[in-house]
Amino acid sequence: MARVKLVLGPNGGRFPGCNCLLVEDAGVRVLVDTGCGDALLHLRDRVDAVVYTHHHPDHISGHHLIPRGVNVYSPIGEEPYGSLEDLARRYAAHVHREWLDFATSYIGVKEAPRATHYFEPGEDVCIKGLCIKTIAAPGHMRTHTLLQVDGHAHLTDIDLAGFGPWYGNPESSLTLFLADIEAAARIDADAFTTSHKPQAYMRGEALNLLLRYALRVIDTLRALMSHLEEAGAARPADLAGRGIVYRRYLPIAETIMRFFEENMLAQLLGLLHTLGCVKRTPRGFSAARGCQAIDRLEERIRDAVMGYS
Repeated sequence: MARVKLVLGPNGGRFPGCNCLLVEDAGVRVLVDTGCGDALLHLRDRVDAVVYTHHHPDHISGHHLIPRGVNVYSPIGEEPYGSLEDLARRYAAHVHREWLDFATSYIGVKEAPRATHYFEPGEDVCIKGLCIKTIAAPGHMRTHTLLQVDGHAHLTDIDLAGFGPWYGNPESSLTLFLADIEAAARIDADAFTTSHKPQAYMRGEALNLLLRYALRVIDTLRALMSHLEEAGAARPADLAGRGIVYRRYLPIAETIMRFFEENMLAQLLGLLHTLGCVKRTPRGFSAARGCQAIDRLEERIRDAVMGYS
């Protein structure tokens, strides 16, 4: 059976750091992601391969430290980028210069990974006999991948953090993210880790945290409804900066945080529209009267997640 170790990033893996995973079996050592800061310096010369769960900047910040010649595995869709600017244009096209500055100066990214091998999320990645199961979780972004090694599940950016589910990229999907949380609950594992929490959780605790994590979306939906009921019709751009998603913006990242918040607000409003809780008007979205669909969505999520306890 493979040994799995959570390699903590700076400040326990809190953003802009990231926890990595070290998987070892029969002398083969595989590192998952490279955002673990100085800890990477002690590992880089002793790994046979690196597997990326996706190419968000906090997960790739140490890529420049990986020796040339080490095999690098990335999800299909993380194609070779000519420069970091290409990555920035994919993730934040309208504010790519601000994204690039944030990624390089605040997170410390030096270069975009150029994988030697690509895998389809959902298939096993096998390296010299060590096999890692991959699980597609495209709500966070389309290439986002969870991993399972024997009885250990790594939930990547279903990170169980108080920051809550993050679906701010233009290619993210709130609906898929909620489905991904339910899929995480279905994983047949005894221990669960994430990219941004500093410990492993046993199954019962992990399911409770997954439920609490998902219900942050419900809380945000209700907060958004309350705002619309008080303020009238509004568009995502009108609602950004009012504390509905982000309590405040970091001074170094105000432009890109507003960009991501507007994307999340647009998805929240889209879900509320699907639920029949808001209606479109010439001035934006306005609250519909007597909507009970959020309560029903909460009940469905509770049943779906805790049904695997």
